[in-house]
Amino acid sequence: MDNDYYNNFLAVSSDSINQHSDSFVCELKESENNTVYGNAPLLQYLSLSLKKTIENLDEELARFETNFSSNKNSIFWMTDYNDVFVFLKKIIKLHNAHSVRLPNINSSTVFRELGIKYFLQDESMRLADDADINFFAVDMMFSDTGSLLLLNQSNNTFSKLTNSAINVFFTTIDHICNSSSWAEVLQQITAYGNGGGRQDMIIFKSSNNCNNYLFIVDNQRTNLLKDSFLRKSLTCLQCGRCNDVCPVFQTIGNEPYNNVFAGPMANIILPFLESYESYKHVPYACTLCGRCEKVCPVNIPLRDLNIHVRNRLLSEGVLEKTDRRMLAVMRKFALSRKKIN
Repeated sequence: MDNDYYNNFLAVSSDSINQHSDSFVCELKESENNTVYGNAPLLQYLSLSLKKTIENLDEELARFETNFSSNKNSIFWMTDYNDVFVFLKKIIKLHNAHSVRLPNINSSTVFRELGIKYFLQDESMRLADDADINFFAVDMMFSDTGSLLLLNQSNNTFSKLTNSAINVFFTTIDHICNSSSWAEVLQQITAYGNGGGRQDMIIFKSSNNCNNYLFIVDNQRTNLLKDSFLRKSLTCLQCGRCNDVCPVFQTIGNEPYNNVFAGPMANIILPFLESYESYKHVPYACTLCGRCEKVCPVNIPLRDLNIHVRNRLLSEGVLEKTDRRMLAVMRKFALSRKKIN
């Protein structure tokens, strides 16, 4: 890609992100459905940026915390959803809150993964647009600026962030990027997963006279971090393109997974985010055709990752004798040209 074009893109993005009022460090943008998503060289740069971030995740999270906290925001580091619920109860009690504004409850992976809807039902919290507390799912944290990327927002989200007394944000440790210059590209990629239509974007740093709480949740992702190769799966942007081209997912759909994650990426991460016993079968819900790899905007080697997971399950003795016997039969079948024909 032309270096002048790339440098110009970075300059424009940085300038637009840094334009804000002193009273409210936040900006609203609207996508124009341009061709950024189709720019392969640009996506390669994004892929490298995300991989570098994940490889240095501890440092980037620390840098984000320093920058985000400097704006008088509060961060809570959570092990799993149970820890989240414990602290949420304390915040609700502290502010004597009885209602919550919860946008994108069905489309947000973070909300569904944590089971926020069921927690609110158990606490008898009322859902309302003009609520005591605002909940937001964070699409990306930017460590260089300590800002949060909020995508697919409703028209009045900006005013809610400005005027609400309490804002609570939720994300997981892998939703982080080392440069806020990628905000608009991420907006375009995410727009695909939401039908490719017009989409609002908010970049949030802080707001005066508001209590801002951010929950950063692990939820077993450190299991993926321990494996230097599986670590690449944490750069996934959940755009959904791999699901659209996967012949297995198009046949079986979401239901067999019984999880918020489904499709080619789920085949790789679920045994580690959940348990071997419950999800040892999902890596084999794949034909290794490689279609998912070809459409991935950040070049995640999905096919090789799937093979890697299968090898780990075998080497660690997770598969039972019946599983091994079935694999032996499948191998014998695959090696026979006559039977394949």
